[in-house]
Amino acid sequence: MNSFFKTFFACLLAIVVSGIAFVILSFIMLAALISMIGSIGSGSGKVAVMRPHTVLRIDLAQPIVDKAKGNALDLFDYSEFSFREQTTIYEAVTLIGKAAEDPDIDGIYLNVPMAIPSSVSTLYELRQALAEFRESGKFVVSYADVYSQGGYYLASVGDKVCLNPQGGLAWQGLASNVMFYKGLLDKLGVQAELIRHGKFKGAGEPFILDHLSDENRLQMESMTSSVWDYLVSEIAESRELAADSLQAYASRLAVATPVDAVRLGFVDSLYYRDQMTRELARLSGQDSSGKPRILPLTSYRSAGRGGLGRVTMGNAMSSNEIALVYADGEIVDAGDKNKQIVGNALAETLSKVRQDDEVKAVVLRVNSPGGSALAADIIWREVYLTAREKPVIVSMGSYAASGGYYISCGAGYIVTAPITLTGSIGVFGLLFNVEEGAREHLGLTADVVRTNRSADMGNLFRPLTTAERLYIQNGVDTVYSRFVGLVAQGRNLPVDSVDAMAGGRVWTGVQAMENGLADCTGTLRDAIRIATEHAGLEPDDYVVRQYPAPESSSFASILGSLTTSAMMKVMSGGSLQGLGAEAVRAREMVIDQGIKAAMPYRFEIQY
Repeated sequence: MNSFFKTFFACLLAIVVSGIAFVILSFIMLAALISMIGSIGSGSGKVAVMRPHTVLRIDLAQPIVDKAKGNALDLFDYSEFSFREQTTIYEAVTLIGKAAEDPDIDGIYLNVPMAIPSSVSTLYELRQALAEFRESGKFVVSYADVYSQGGYYLASVGDKVCLNPQGGLAWQGLASNVMFYKGLLDKLGVQAELIRHGKFKGAGEPFILDHLSDENRLQMESMTSSVWDYLVSEIAESRELAADSLQAYASRLAVATPVDAVRLGFVDSLYYRDQMTRELARLSGQDSSGKPRILPLTSYRSAGRGGLGRVTMGNAMSSNEIALVYADGEIVDAGDKNKQIVGNALAETLSKVRQDDEVKAVVLRVNSPGGSALAADIIWREVYLTAREKPVIVSMGSYAASGGYYISCGAGYIVTAPITLTGSIGVFGLLFNVEEGAREHLGLTADVVRTNRSADMGNLFRPLTTAERLYIQNGVDTVYSRFVGLVAQGRNLPVDSVDAMAGGRVWTGVQAMENGLADCTGTLRDAIRIATEHAGLEPDDYVVRQYPAPESSSFASILGSLTTSAMMKVMSGGSLQGLGAEAVRAREMVIDQGIKAAMPYRFEIQY
């Protein structure tokens, strides 16, 4: 009995101590959060003082995103226990445009890290904005310890490219890797059943093959070459080098040292950081021995001529509105609208701007590899209805493929970046049969009672019957026919012509414009300009409003996001961040079965 009570009270004491420790830790974390939130609030309220001969610094180590995070806690860095700055590409290019007209800004300094947490299409948008900035007569210079190919593509637009004397510059061409899971599924005794329309529609191929099919190798080679040729041509023009020479340098790995980079014309000067600082002082009209006046892009938001509050194009006093609507992420029937494109939620937003008389035109910013065919069709309907009442211009980001193109084709005009991946007009269904693996490896079996032969169609513990496979194939073919018909209607092309370029094939933006899937190549700013022209608005008689509006990292918004799940994420140190992107995508495809209009692969071009 004594032993029982000793054990009982020991356990009770452990529970009490653990509870007290948890409460104390929670208060400490909450106090830290409130402290950081307060510092964010005071920082955002502090107006940067503009002084003559200022250099605007763009630090590319900070992510520049397409759409602002809707949840304030998404900006929390669990490893650093601090909030990250958030800048959208819309804000960045708008601020660069304002800086070109700002008499206190002498130039722009690009701080280029080895790994840039931004897509190549974002770099394209920035590069075009910097090219326009240079037309004002102001300088653009860059510095890096090591330039990646993407970083160098952006930096090459400047007046001067500088490199650490012991650093490096990557120049070897582009590559794109695909991971296949068939070998793993074979070992697990899992069989994947892929039903598709379009020989290029290879979204499920990693589950049924262990290598690229001929069709997908062909399209990947075509896309990768198209992107590479574009990057080479842009760099060649900016640096006044021959494109053929740049191709040869990559093939023979000629840029082996910083000295090679200077000798071959890639780089202008080799500087250590202290020397770069003196060079910036000289370029901005100060004594080269002094310290230059550097203003970060994020601080320029608060400066008087930089924006004072929300960054926007046009005239904030105008009653004529251009609605900038974001379609960012995978297209889903239901989910988190802050991270995905939820069909009915985006359709509702489009319906509101369609019925708003102050909205004179809509720019739909599409950055999506696709997803649910049903959700895409729901969104397409609202795009189509809106385009019948007012101009709808699509601006394509990194991806506007499959379902992403489905929702775009109802617009009146499509603007694509040259390196956007788009098209992929095709449909597929993917199902899995785990019967053998579950039985052999886990000892799991399943039985079923059904009223009709196919009542349990899609059951993971049996294969499809011939009739069920035909049923699903008919559904896939029906969706494909509608997809092709909508593209033909929206783009004013013959159905046979669309069918010939479809089949699930992905195109770059340049290729899409050539085959009629897009109207021109350009940036988000170009799309907004075209929208004002189509709406018949004067250049200074409109204001751009974003949907959804960016959410600030305010005290209220962060506490509102501090749910139990968020607290659990803090407590666990964000351990889920360690999962590989490929594993997460594979898991999503296994769980989310059904008819899809999605990219054949999630192309990740290594630049």
